[in-house]
Amino acid sequence: MNTGMRCCIGLMIREEIIKIIWTMAENERNNKLNDDERQYLEMMQGNIERMAANSANCKTWMVTIVSALMALQCTIQALNGWILLGILPTVLFWYLDVYYLHLERGMRNRETLFVNMIRDNKFGECEDALFNFQPYMIKMKDLSDEDKQNGLVATNDRWFSKSVVPFYGMTLIAVGVVSVVLIWGTIVGWFR
Repeated sequence: MNTGMRCCIGLMIREEIIKIIWTMAENERNNKLNDDERQYLEMMQGNIERMAANSANCKTWMVTIVSALMALQCTIQALNGWILLGILPTVLFWYLDVYYLHLERGMRNRETLFVNMIRDNKFGECEDALFNFQPYMIKMKDLSDEDKQNGLVATNDRWFSKSVVPFYGMTLIAVGVVSVVLIWGTIVGWFR
């Protein structure tokens, strides 16, 4: 390849790079969030992360308490039936976990509404929404097709979601099986 062709190709590549950079700069200007909007979204993300962490903490504490009750029952033979008390913390932490999932979904809906306002250039509504941190709750029966297309989800169906039923359901089954085995073993005389 001679020098003239290399120079011509280099100029063409340079022009393409300049066009790409110019296009990226225009898109960045059009899609740029102001500091208030960015700060609002960061605070919303912080709230959502806290709700998710609280949900994980519910699972951790439930496992710890139920395991301690199981260990206590296995160690002290005179505590017949106390293992059934493992059902109480399981149900209580299930409720707390569902509550935090409910709030997390509501906060995600609020954030999605705000992002949709920015996308649709509804700047007047954005200014009002900057100070609204209330979760946006939608019941399953009130969720329209338009809401689904905009990325909103129902918040009231968390009791039987995929993230809680296997975990808490299996824990309840385990508590039931262990309690039956321990009680039956005590009656029959397996554990003497």
